[in-house]
Amino acid sequence: MPDRERSGGSVRRSRRSVLRTSGAALAAAGVAGCVGGGGGSGGSAEPVNDELTLWHAMGGGNGETLNALGDQFEKETGISITMQFQDSYESVLTNFLGALESGEVPDFAQIDSLFAKQVLDTGRVEPVEELLSDGFPVEDFLPNVTSFFTVDGTLQSLPFNNSNAIMYYNRTAFEEAGLDPDDPPSTLSEVRSASETLVDEGVVDAGITWPNHVWFVEHWFSTAGQLLFDAENGHAGEPSTLLTDNDTARDLYEWWRGMAADDLYVNPGIEAWGQATSAFLQQEAAMLLTSTAFVAGARSGAEENGFEVDNAFYPTVGEERVGPVIGGASFFVPSGLPDDRREDIGAFLEFMASPDAQKQWHKGTGYYPIRQTAVDELASAGWFEENPMFRTALDQLQESGDDPATKRMLVGPARQSQQIIQDTSVPVFTGDTGVEEGLSKMKSDVENELA
Repeated sequence: MPDRERSGGSVRRSRRSVLRTSGAALAAAGVAGCVGGGGGSGGSAEPVNDELTLWHAMGGGNGETLNALGDQFEKETGISITMQFQDSYESVLTNFLGALESGEVPDFAQIDSLFAKQVLDTGRVEPVEELLSDGFPVEDFLPNVTSFFTVDGTLQSLPFNNSNAIMYYNRTAFEEAGLDPDDPPSTLSEVRSASETLVDEGVVDAGITWPNHVWFVEHWFSTAGQLLFDAENGHAGEPSTLLTDNDTARDLYEWWRGMAADDLYVNPGIEAWGQATSAFLQQEAAMLLTSTAFVAGARSGAEENGFEVDNAFYPTVGEERVGPVIGGASFFVPSGLPDDRREDIGAFLEFMASPDAQKQWHKGTGYYPIRQTAVDELASAGWFEENPMFRTALDQLQESGDDPATKRMLVGPARQSQQIIQDTSVPVFTGDTGVEEGLSKMKSDVENELA
């Protein structure tokens, strides 16, 4: 952690202007009026605890790694922090919005990137860039990551557990089916071909599975360089429509429909992350689309179930590959907290963003580091050579093109839009609704929410 200049018990801080990737377009769109700031003045919010408090959604092994970082922070700084598990991202969001309304708030809330605009629109969160000390090397953040969390030229929340979707596959099943495990499918067409071979050879019941979640649709659009919403997915103003009247959408849903019709796809259900993972680990399906955060779980689960696992880039709709969208979450800080607390808040943010903490978090979870220094140090120590599965999502991120399509949607009714896309997808891929009809309904229903 960098030195923090102290004078009279306070830390000299100033708003920086180093993160300017999307500021001009957003300022033109009037987004600046929607976000909060200046939280140190006014003292209008009351902390829920005397000690620092983080509301988070990390359970299982990820939660253990997060708690260990909290313990390490306390040991190094002498500042107490309480890590409070809130069950899910939706629960964190609901509880945090309620807290902002009541004025009795945690110091940090781990908010899913999907809900970033909803939190920003409250006008009751302080840009974390205002809480970092002057010497903190914000330029060391991976630009592909911070570009999403930077609004009106200012880093609004601290990226922490960030990821993209990748494809895991059963190397043992590939070998048994006569497929080359060193040459996994890279397009949807190749996924279908491999799935047919795997099923025809009697190795598995189906080729692939993934949870019916909007994030995967976002990835298929972004890797094709296709925006999902207008106004650059909401990063250049308020979007008004869902962009499903295009070949990317039609090709995706025709493929999905065909995979389901031919029993090559295991449908675990809407937002059924655990069921999709189980189908893969139990070798019902030979391929799984899910987060890079599953790397550690994939290795241990495959070992327990007697097969060798590997991972690869996310399969694209066509031959073009632009890049993935950011997933995971970031730390938001309420505005209006007492001035004498902001120094400790800044200390925690800087600790969690430090190269050492990011390396520990990456190794324990599979989320990629958000600091270039952490990436370089891991590479120099031979970590990626020894653990190539941990490198896949990072390579996919850093090979991404500079394209607006790779920024995840930043829309107010994100949860409503998510549910419409997921719910409307079901009758399309099950064959109960035509592709054109389903995509048209998806578009009109989302437009109603946006309006």
